[in-house]
Amino acid sequence: MAEPVETPRRNLTGAVVPAVAAAALAAVGTLLLVGRNGGEKAPETPVVENCIIEGADVVNGPIELLDSNGATVTQADFAGEPAVVYFGFTHCPDICPTSMYTLAAALAEPGGYDVQPILISLDPERDTPEVMGAYVQTGGFPPGLVGLTGSRAQVDAAKASFHVYSARAPIEGAPEDVYNVDHSSFLYVLDGQWRTRSIVNTVQATPQQVAQCIAAGLERAG
Repeated sequence: MAEPVETPRRNLTGAVVPAVAAAALAAVGTLLLVGRNGGEKAPETPVVENCIIEGADVVNGPIELLDSNGATVTQADFAGEPAVVYFGFTHCPDICPTSMYTLAAALAEPGGYDVQPILISLDPERDTPEVMGAYVQTGGFPPGLVGLTGSRAQVDAAKASFHVYSARAPIEGAPEDVYNVDHSSFLYVLDGQWRTRSIVNTVQATPQQVAQCIAAGLERAG
């Protein structure tokens, strides 16, 4: 597959969509769920259109960040367990908390997968380890959510690994340290070897749709 282009695009809802994800979304057809945890089989169900399967494995790479205690964390710390990664920031007014609430509900779906939820900050200047540690405890967020941040260089490297788009967006009339961050909004479903197996566009996604895409990716991994 050709090297993905990083030029961002906007979808009809105004959310920024990386070109690699937009291309993958266009290519996704109707896919089927074939099973869940414990060998339990579910009826074949079409996966939603915003679930990326084919080509998802190219959106992946190493990370080296800091957890809420300031300890260094890499992808090796999650070896052997599936994970769902989201890139956002603690001052996000809407899409980030909404995505976390949706993920929490998806992981609570009957027959769902046990995965490690991970939130990586796109705003390390404000999102210190301590701030991230408090934020991931927000009521309604996924239980066990791990918050990661780091230096700007570390965050930018993680962004590049997952082809994430983000840019500081000044607020007119506000002080320089008061701003928003425009960013893409995707959940990256990884298997126990840190390989991306599916990607969920969180914009307007329901918990059931997210759960289906997580299952579809991890069933493919199995």
